[in-house]
Amino acid sequence: MELTDFSCNQVITLRLTSKSTGDYLSARLRPSGKLEVKTRNPAVTQEALLKAARLEFHRAGYDGASTRKIASDAGCNAALINRYFGSKIGLFEAVMESCSDLSPLRGLTTDQLVVALVDIALSKADHQIDFDPMVVAIKSSGSAEAHDIVRKNLGNPMVEELSSIIGGEKAPQRAGLLLSIISGVFVGRVSAGADALSKHENDTLRTLLGMSMTAVLSAGEAN
Repeated sequence: MELTDFSCNQVITLRLTSKSTGDYLSARLRPSGKLEVKTRNPAVTQEALLKAARLEFHRAGYDGASTRKIASDAGCNAALINRYFGSKIGLFEAVMESCSDLSPLRGLTTDQLVVALVDIALSKADHQIDFDPMVVAIKSSGSAEAHDIVRKNLGNPMVEELSSIIGGEKAPQRAGLLLSIISGVFVGRVSAGADALSKHENDTLRTLLGMSMTAVLSAGEAN
């Protein structure tokens, strides 16, 4: 395709690839007057969108997240979210897919497991963390649209994985309680802003959380 720039009487040659215009070709004018066209790499664009989405969903939850901001942070047009993920909810599902990994807890003694779970609970309010799926789930809890995805990709898988780690009687129920304690600390500390659960109380909270988690874990020990 040739375009004539009447302001400077030069012909600009535009070479388009066979890719859809939905890829939003980027271009720049060379000194020679020819337009250099570059196509997006779909895999790179999708990964950039996922990375930006993790940050935005962590910051604002599902309902509060802005697809415009996600696309801007990824350096592309917001229409590409629909192209690659179908919709905002499709992008959310891709972010939350297979994000439950409690494997580092395997092989720990009961005391070590308690320490690790307490550390997890107290770190949920750490603003230095870029992406925490449990925090995303909590911040998205008011969204009916996101609920089933959180349940399918995070809630049930985390309970199943933790119950397989702790074992014993009523393992799924005890695992659910442990995860509820962890999420409850975040809600009380961040959402409710309770002073009694602030970071300044970490020493006391660490002791109390350790006691409660030990009690839950011990409830499944064989008699």
